[in-house]
Amino acid sequence: MLRPKRSLTWHLVLQVEASGPDLERTVHETVGVIETRLNSFGVPGAQVQPQGDRILINLPDVADRERLKKLITAAGRLELVAVVGPSSPAPVQTFTTKEEAEASLGGTVPANRRVLMYADRNEPDVAGQPVDIPKLKRWVVVEAPAIVNGSELRNASAIHVQGEDFQIHFTLKPAGAEKFGAWTGAHINNYIGVVLNNEVKSIAYIKGQIFDQGEISGRFTKQSAEDIAQVLNSGALPAPVKIVEEGANK
Repeated sequence: MLRPKRSLTWHLVLQVEASGPDLERTVHETVGVIETRLNSFGVPGAQVQPQGDRILINLPDVADRERLKKLITAAGRLELVAVVGPSSPAPVQTFTTKEEAEASLGGTVPANRRVLMYADRNEPDVAGQPVDIPKLKRWVVVEAPAIVNGSELRNASAIHVQGEDFQIHFTLKPAGAEKFGAWTGAHINNYIGVVLNNEVKSIAYIKGQIFDQGEISGRFTKQSAEDIAQVLNSGALPAPVKIVEEGANK
């Protein structure tokens, strides 16, 4: 049975923030990622067209436009990184400001280091229940490049933890699992960070060798965990994008 096509009632214009001789290739790769995302989120029939350094997207109406815009423009960049500092049982080394973290490196961040924001998870109280207080934003120093990144991701999915809290479980492709296994096996008790879009979401120390899987924790809602998992599965955008126009189609 043939279904009628949904009318394309509104559009977005994205600016691809890239330049140079590879701009055309970057734009076409970005179009491919966006098309994959739209299909995975149940928005088939949308038109995604490159226009120089911009992309025109004609869309059918959806229940939540703001959510869809966030899904389209999300960087989707996952990284597993080594956190610089003492190993467990010493606590992970964090800093209260970015400037303080940079000062620990002599004031200049070398090419093999990055300073990233880390939102501490809410700590449980003495009864083991999470305390509902605002997350403390801190900073950490991590090694560069990453141990593995999202290009080596095989699959991501939202997992229910307890109550209304969810996390994202992910598995790695064989090549990524081999690198991850080699690193974790050689760095028992060292701290590792899970980075999503240049922000550290969780930090843990290595208790034993790990090969092909991990978790992104942070008390996500069901929707946010599912959205992040879908974005990760569709691949990272090759360059940042921003919405420069939105309107109704004539």
